Amino acid sequence: MGRIVFYSPPLYLFNMKKFEFKCIKCGQIGKTDQFCQCNQNPYYNYLTPIYDYQKIKQQNLINFDHHLKEPGLDKYLSLLPNSEFKITLGEGNTPLLKLNNFGKKLGLSHLYVKNETTNPTGCFKDRETSVVANLALDLGKKNVAIASSGNAAISAAAYSNLAGLKCTCYIPKTASIGKKRLLSIFGVSFQEVNGAYAMIYRFLVDKLQADSDIWNITPGQNIFKEEGDKTIAFEIFEQAGVPDKIIVPVGNGSLLYGAFKGFWELKQLGLIDKLPQFIGVEIKGYAPVAEAIRQNKDYIHLEAEPVSIAEGGIAAQEAFCCPKAILALKETNGIIVEITDDDLIRTLKNLLKLESFMAEPTSLAPFAALSKIEIKPDEKVVCVATGNAFKNLQEIFDILAGDTRN
Repeated sequence: MGRIVFYSPPLYLFNMKKFEFKCIKCGQIGKTDQFCQCNQNPYYNYLTPIYDYQKIKQQNLINFDHHLKEPGLDKYLSLLPNSEFKITLGEGNTPLLKLNNFGKKLGLSHLYVKNETTNPTGCFKDRETSVVANLALDLGKKNVAIASSGNAAISAAAYSNLAGLKCTCYIPKTASIGKKRLLSIFGVSFQEVNGAYAMIYRFLVDKLQADSDIWNITPGQNIFKEEGDKTIAFEIFEQAGVPDKIIVPVGNGSLLYGAFKGFWELKQLGLIDKLPQFIGVEIKGYAPVAEAIRQNKDYIHLEAEPVSIAEGGIAAQEAFCCPKAILALKETNGIIVEITDDDLIRTLKNLLKLESFMAEPTSLAPFAALSKIEIKPDEKVVCVATGNAFKNLQEIFDILAGDTRN
């Protein structure tokens, strides 16, 4: 079988000394994104950028001190693929908040939320998009495309508008009206596609195989999205050191791997001597990472289309960063926790009552998983809330009124 090419023509480095490409499966290191024969599936990308950690450490090229730095991702530039950040909407620098009341209910003394809902478009995706939008400018890219259930598309639309990039978003017809209206406001093209996210993802990959002018910025295809996610780890480290456990929702799996990679890089730099345990959360029955682990596979396709209030988020047929997510779990003795819609609904009500905290259904998953995990009372636990509720208000009103698909 011939070699699968993820980008065409090859993405040669604009700065050959800054990073290289490493295959997470075989460990080979190369200068371009087209060197490894490990994976023959065009929908999964096994490559990840790696940097000269010894040089960064010896030359003190980065200083992790939350209190001495201006906000912005460019403070981590030595560990990012970008040459500079020409555009920004003020992404990152999100708060780490202690949840005293919710923690007390669960018997936990050190429960925190990394509140990614305060990003410019209300979602952690802004970190990813900032990295790839600025990298597109570095590389002279003009056209980008993304498959998304909504949040990533809105983020891509906002940053593409600012960067002057032509952006086309492929979204499910079932995406919320609020998300569709936001895409229209930013003036990008979007195409509604019948079917679940996995089908739309595959549709876009197939469509772009013969079009080298359009850069696919979908997580799972574009390995630089995860580089944005790892800045969450850097901020958590600056704000609270190394937690005992970090709990994240798992859709494509890019957030789980990206956050893991951030702490892994801190360890390469000698700044920490242990990694937090990473815990991913999926919806029971629609949990491709959990099922792949059970079957000892790199990834798996589930036949049943998701039916959940977290559909398009953590209820999925496929997780296209599954191999990397599994690596993060193996390296940190991590686990996948499977929850139900009832767990999410109960968590939404408890968080509102105890903490006045509201988020979209996917963001509730880490909190819903807490009661299913063995946690010591004095352990430091960070839940990552990925997106705000304001694009899903009608759905949340319906949930609180008891009108759900359950």
